[in-house]
Amino acid sequence: MTEPDAFQPSPPPESVFAPARPAAPPPPRDAVPLLVTASLALLALALTRRAGAAPGLNVLLLGVALVASLLGVLRVRQSGAQAAALAVLGLGLACVLGLTVRDGDLMTGLNALGALTAFGLGTAFLRFPGFPRLSVGGVLLAGFFSVGRGVSGFPTSLGRFPWQLLRGGAVQRQHGGRVLVGVLFTVPVLLIFGTLLGSADARFGKLLSGLLTWNLGELPSTLLQLLGWLFLLGGPVYAALLARRPMPEVTFSSGPQLGLIELGMPLLSLSVLFCAYLGLQASSFFGSGLHAGLTYAESVRRGFGELSAVAALTLLVLLLAHALLRRELRVGLPYRAISAAVLLPLSLLIVSAYLKLSAYVQAYGLSEIRVLGAVFLSWVTLSLLAFAVLGWQGKLERFAYFSLITGLTLIAGLNIVNPGRLIASVNVNRSLQDDTDGRGVQQASFYHLLSLGADAAPVIAANLDHLTGPQARADTSMPQASPPTLWQARQALREQFGVPAPDWRSWNLARARARQLVQGLGN
Repeated sequence: MTEPDAFQPSPPPESVFAPARPAAPPPPRDAVPLLVTASLALLALALTRRAGAAPGLNVLLLGVALVASLLGVLRVRQSGAQAAALAVLGLGLACVLGLTVRDGDLMTGLNALGALTAFGLGTAFLRFPGFPRLSVGGVLLAGFFSVGRGVSGFPTSLGRFPWQLLRGGAVQRQHGGRVLVGVLFTVPVLLIFGTLLGSADARFGKLLSGLLTWNLGELPSTLLQLLGWLFLLGGPVYAALLARRPMPEVTFSSGPQLGLIELGMPLLSLSVLFCAYLGLQASSFFGSGLHAGLTYAESVRRGFGELSAVAALTLLVLLLAHALLRRELRVGLPYRAISAAVLLPLSLLIVSAYLKLSAYVQAYGLSEIRVLGAVFLSWVTLSLLAFAVLGWQGKLERFAYFSLITGLTLIAGLNIVNPGRLIASVNVNRSLQDDTDGRGVQQASFYHLLSLGADAAPVIAANLDHLTGPQARADTSMPQASPPTLWQARQALREQFGVPAPDWRSWNLARARARQLVQGLGN
């Protein structure tokens, strides 16, 4: 056996010869997302520039164009769209339609919120499965990143554009030069003959002058609006056509996995607290009576708001408890019994909240904030019902998607209910009814009804005699706290709804009907 050579170099470490990890593939180049974004941004600019601040037909056309273009590209690429995302996008289009047919701050805000939420989440999962099984935290995270794509979507599409295709070769440069020469010959020909034809017909000349007139002072604002639309539309287009996943993968630690003792004690304590409250309120018919030290309005108003907060917070507590509970205990009968012990008395608390709201409306009428509170409590109630049913079936992973669909459906359904007209009808009918209980009925305010928007105009016009006062017609200094005269009311209606829309882009069904209505009013 020979001794190893002491001067023989030792072999390099094994890691030197280990194959290097393959580099991540470069992000795909795609020209379609940027072209779609630019086209939609130009369409949005054409539909909204000088069209007035109020939304109308333009937002409906833009929403339809966005969804149709994305689905068209996916169809050409033979990439199927997910049914869950299509349902959300459909509800988003229903909210956009609501912006075209309804008026008023309440419905404008709710429809805008519903449309932005639906388009942000629907486009993110248009090509990716798993949306119906996303957790509540996942839906919130997806919504957060959909907002972030409003900043990063357009620049990312800009960076992924295959700019090398625009360089071309010698043949393409030769064709480009020929096109430029053709443009140089075309411009003077059109100018000369267009001027002659414009002189021959005044209408044709006016058309040409409108096309050729360009106010350079408006160029910065126009470019700024175009840039805003590029960023706003670039996010959903990037998410639907270019993104490689619906949202970045964020891993959270599983956290402490607790048992029934740790979580059952607070939940059962909450159930006992609810039962004690219900026992105390039973004498006043679930809290609809008058409490000592509070006025009637304070009693029912504060009670409804606080009980609505209790219902919403209880839903959050139940979801948090489900997330912290050990997985093998979630489908067991003891945990279901504990959840039922919380949900059953909570259902009676929700009934009490609705009774308080009903008493408040009967005493003081209906308002936008009360409609909004009723809608919120309805959404929480349906979410709690879904938690109970899906939790009993062991399918609580579908809860977040169901809750999202429920909220969007409630917003879209409000457009059918027409809150502006409903509020006006309830308040006018209250003030018209006989005072049978010895307590004066609050008079409906003309100016409050006027602030509801064009949806309330038919009710106002039909009850002008009741909403106006007996003052002289020429008295124009009447404060808004007092009933206006009939002449003042008609003038206010004409000023509010009689102004025609700038053009067809800002057409709105409710405003068009109100304008036609006030035009038929006498002096």
